[in-house]
Amino acid sequence: MEKMEHFSHIHPLLLKQEKIDNNNLVLCSGCENPISGPVFSCDKCNYILHKTCAEMARHVKHPFHPQHPLVLLSTSPYEGRYICDSCRGLFRNFVYHCYICSYDLDVSCASQCNPDDGHKHEFMSVKNPQSFVCYACGLQGDEGLACLCTICQIWVHSSCAELPLAVRIKSHDHPLKLTYDLHHIYGFWGSITCGVCNGAMSAAFAGYFCSTCRFPVHLKCLQDEWEATAEDEKSSTYYETEESLDIDFTYSFFGHEHLLKLKDEESDQRYSGKLCDGCSQPIMQPLFSCEEENCGFILHQSCVELPRTTLHPFHAHPLTLLPKAPNYDGIYRCDGCKRLSNGFVYRCDVCQFDLDVCCGSLQERIEHESHMHPLVLKKTTVARQCKGCHRWSKHVYVCEVCEDFAIDCGCATLPRGAWCMYDKHPLSLNYFAEGLREYECGICNEKTCPKQWFYNCDDCDYGAHPYCVEGKSRLVKFGGSFQYDVHSHPLALVEETDENTKCEACGESCNGWTLECGQCKSYFHREGQCFWKQFKKSAKYLELSGITRHRYAANVLASTPNI
Repeated sequence: MEKMEHFSHIHPLLLKQEKIDNNNLVLCSGCENPISGPVFSCDKCNYILHKTCAEMARHVKHPFHPQHPLVLLSTSPYEGRYICDSCRGLFRNFVYHCYICSYDLDVSCASQCNPDDGHKHEFMSVKNPQSFVCYACGLQGDEGLACLCTICQIWVHSSCAELPLAVRIKSHDHPLKLTYDLHHIYGFWGSITCGVCNGAMSAAFAGYFCSTCRFPVHLKCLQDEWEATAEDEKSSTYYETEESLDIDFTYSFFGHEHLLKLKDEESDQRYSGKLCDGCSQPIMQPLFSCEEENCGFILHQSCVELPRTTLHPFHAHPLTLLPKAPNYDGIYRCDGCKRLSNGFVYRCDVCQFDLDVCCGSLQERIEHESHMHPLVLKKTTVARQCKGCHRWSKHVYVCEVCEDFAIDCGCATLPRGAWCMYDKHPLSLNYFAEGLREYECGICNEKTCPKQWFYNCDDCDYGAHPYCVEGKSRLVKFGGSFQYDVHSHPLALVEETDENTKCEACGESCNGWTLECGQCKSYFHREGQCFWKQFKKSAKYLELSGITRHRYAANVLASTPNI
């Protein structure tokens, strides 16, 4: 049996296998999460650690706080609990701490850093008034034009900021990915040997790395190969065949574990009818698709090129682009248009403010067919009534000429034309009913207000509310898989099921959003009171307390239909 001497405990720890017991919940003495799987525990007392927590590095250089190394402490360095500077949660045990800045990261937030992610934020090209040490290559940079990450406050050469996120070389079978986090693998003071030149590498700076084989390479070694390849291509035909190419550039995206490949052939029908994993809108070429078989991850080229951070008129703090919202299973409600989505999210973790890709990319000044003057995007101090739907919102486009005209994000982004399953013709968005005529909505059978926008079909004299045409699923991509506590297998989100499908939790029919197990054909509600009751039994909900639990539950409640 494997034994470990751990800095956090006076007795030796033994490696064991533990199963989660909901009736007798045991928490890890490090991360304070429920125990399951392989653990290191003490036979003399109740001290127990997840194997992953026991093996965490004592010193790390983290992208959330790149200025100084962080040291892993077994308990809070303050009297009582500490506040994580990333998620703002309260913790008492393991903490990555900066003695200089009193910066603290809990174990979960510190583990979010993936060595394959490159640098998560956008670099900004600015004029540096003084010399600096490049955070990528470690070489001295002179004053003048350089690139700055305004979030991490790190400087890199302009050429280093443009390094490809993934490359292939002849001497290795797998792609090499750019990483700034070699210290997470080898330790902050660890010694590393370059796989190309066999020279020493520093874990404090960037490099290319194969996580499958733990194969590191200097930035300089690959840059030398690129320059040699370019010279040979100019002077000879040696590199004309595929076998002789040394490097094949492949795109690596921060929100996905596999490599993506550009597809720009308009005749390719494989992606017809599919949705983008970023914006949840119908996919159009050019697009990027995952090279792994059966993965199905696809993105518009425009979604791949989205800025990692943005300043938005709706919020005072910078918003960071995340591939999934941290709200339980990735479904969230946009604070701009109030639509549900499970695509990419622009998020402020401090305020838990979320914008979907569409609202996060809104232009600050537009011309809209519904109004004669230009409209300006603003967050108003007092809620304004939208001319389209008559709802009240502070996140609106306003006319600076006409004081009483405003439209919210939801109405501003309505498509001019739409299709409805109840009509065979395309529907057109009308901003005003001719002669203030009332229509009956062909979907909900309620009257439409003549002063509100609506969709109609000129051929059939058919009308419908915009929210009825859109439904609750316009920005939701169904399918995929997620591990819920309610079931042992991953579950896929489906829009609807057969009438006879029964929920395994409550025994009622599954109407609307449903969680489906592809292995054992079990079904569970993903909306309504049944889902809400199951959520409140989840391990994540139970491990939180106080205001942190309240905020977490409020986010899930807002993203759950029909409660």
